[in-house]
Amino acid sequence: MATLGDVDEILPLAKSTVPGFVEHLWSRLAEGDETKENFGRRAQSAFINEGNTIVADVDGRIGAMLISYQMADSPNPHLPGMDDMLRPLLSLFSKAKGSWYLHGIATAPEFVGRGLASQLMDIAEYLGKSARRPNISLVVIDTNPTAIRFYEKRGYTTTAVEAVIRKNWKTYAKNWLLMEKALH
Repeated sequence: MATLGDVDEILPLAKSTVPGFVEHLWSRLAEGDETKENFGRRAQSAFINEGNTIVADVDGRIGAMLISYQMADSPNPHLPGMDDMLRPLLSLFSKAKGSWYLHGIATAPEFVGRGLASQLMDIAEYLGKSARRPNISLVVIDTNPTAIRFYEKRGYTTTAVEAVIRKNWKTYAKNWLLMEKALH
């Protein structure tokens, strides 16, 4: 389990889950004179405090991280004051209600190819089964074909698609994909 002392090593991994988007969103959600980095630190600390973050320790360094949790049985996709960039994501979340949700998974570049992401996916699927969730879900962007192939090889299928809302985020992405896998 990650600790608050891991936050600074987790931040670059969190940013890498959807390059450009995460930092752009953090800058939009930062409050007052809070920097996007401090917002990210606050958000990642909240995931750690809730027990939702697991890290792969490799020789005293964080080689990969996983954030996962039980999706609410009735997530509200239309919260007042919500940032517009989140609307398509929350729409997809509403389609994944009651699942075990994989919020983020990332491997540090120097540890790619060591099977850390696969091991963390195994843990996420185990947690979903242990929580008696019928399936596990995740959202991935269409400009990440490597991740999409990785998930498909693990038995995930695309069950819903929502258009990306850019709000000055410079990207070639067109769609967010909801991918799901039944847990038996």
